[in-house]
Amino acid sequence: MTNIVQKMTSIAQITDAFKTIEGDGFDVLRAIPSQTKESVGPVIFLDHFGPIEFKAGEAKGASAHPHAGIETLTLLLEGSSVHKDSMGNTSSMRPGEVQWMRAGAGIIHDESPDPELLKTGGRNHGVQLWFNMPKGKKHDAPEYQHYRADVIPVFVSEDGKSKTRVVAGQVAGLTGPVRSNGHPVVAHTSFLGEGQFTIPTPQASELALYVMTGRVQIGESGPFIEAGQIATLASGDALHVINPEGIAELLLIGGDPLDAPIVRYGPFVMNTRSELEQAFQDYHAGRMGVI
Repeated sequence: MTNIVQKMTSIAQITDAFKTIEGDGFDVLRAIPSQTKESVGPVIFLDHFGPIEFKAGEAKGASAHPHAGIETLTLLLEGSSVHKDSMGNTSSMRPGEVQWMRAGAGIIHDESPDPELLKTGGRNHGVQLWFNMPKGKKHDAPEYQHYRADVIPVFVSEDGKSKTRVVAGQVAGLTGPVRSNGHPVVAHTSFLGEGQFTIPTPQASELALYVMTGRVQIGESGPFIEAGQIATLASGDALHVINPEGIAELLLIGGDPLDAPIVRYGPFVMNTRSELEQAFQDYHAGRMGVI
């Protein structure tokens, strides 16, 4: 009889996210891209906003702006926002919900605070990812989808101290509703207190864990990952996450590596400079529509 030794996933590198300003002037922590990594799988952008408490009239969003050559995925933990785009879509986002948008050949969208939240104030917390669109797909027609919280499958740890919501890809035997090129993996874990869980490591060429709040440890002897840090994960059969303290919010991301070099400027991400210039021309010519 052969004994199969399970290889635990470990940390290859830890990088600090950096502070910047986005949209209409709100602060974010940007974990991707950074000086050490351009991407993790198809994820070429990770902005973390909040948690922040704002007073009445202080909430800020990202008023009408274009995108091309990418897909955006926004996950809201606290607060509310309203999405509008040049395809005519309008939807209101609440905690636990996800919005996915394929910009493709070009789209204009507006991400604004919910009018009631703007009026009364409150808390805001969430994350936005950009997925690279592969070569030959960057000019696909735009699409938009809003996912309610009840369509996102949830894995609860054995100790009951954490729940993991699988947004994209396969994690712990569950499959997320968001499907895209590059086999993206996106899973959001909430720890309610001290606890731990072990899951089979998702089958992805590249994986990373970003800590939004709290601090966690990968494996019994691994280093701690603090809030605002992203850890690139090494290959292994199982991912063991330990939360030694209170509430923690984590984001597991990954997928296939980029299929071609990318050229980016602001909201546009293409494979060549000529494609990038064409995106700007299309935007200024009004070919991405209006809201």
